[in-house]
Amino acid sequence: MERRKFVRLAGMSAFAITASGFTLIKENGILKTSCATSTDMLGPFFREGAPRIQDLTYPVSADVLPILVKGRVLGADCQTPLGNIDLDVWHCDHEEEYDMESDDFRCRAKLTTDSEGNYWFKTYIPPPYGGRPKHIHYLIQNIDGYEELVTQLYFKGDRKIKPNNWVKYPWDQKRILDINTNSNGIAEVKLDLYLSPKGKTTNHN
Repeated sequence: MERRKFVRLAGMSAFAITASGFTLIKENGILKTSCATSTDMLGPFFREGAPRIQDLTYPVSADVLPILVKGRVLGADCQTPLGNIDLDVWHCDHEEEYDMESDDFRCRAKLTTDSEGNYWFKTYIPPPYGGRPKHIHYLIQNIDGYEELVTQLYFKGDRKIKPNNWVKYPWDQKRILDINTNSNGIAEVKLDLYLSPKGKTTNHN
């Protein structure tokens, strides 16, 4: 890799600054990284068997905002795209309900990344409920060489996002996203997901 700077400490650690600005740390042969996506709770509403679809929309009133969610899945070096990776996404519907029984699997999908690690899906911005802010769940599991990732996407400006509540640490800010309007006039957010190598706990500094 070009433009990397290594500093060795006591013969045990090596630091590398990638072109993307993330820090790689190798300690006793184990790669750690500052880019790994922080985890969140799975919650009680995950459901196996979601359909392989990219359009999660369904007929709703005009005041429910459709949104395009996209991103990439990348490896422990903070830049290698991971193709053919399955991820589950789910959220509550516009009535604050999770579909746990119907054959429609409303607001649920299983996605697969392309050769460049890209994924996308179209859905609606879910409403908040109870004390919870608006959020979308993600699950990536059973990937050779990588830890399972359970996380959630949040939306910037949501007043229910409070310190020491759902988002506790500085690195969680990477999952609180601005809603932008793309060139097609569609609301859009982008969440890149960085996996942690197997056998380590994510180390954020």
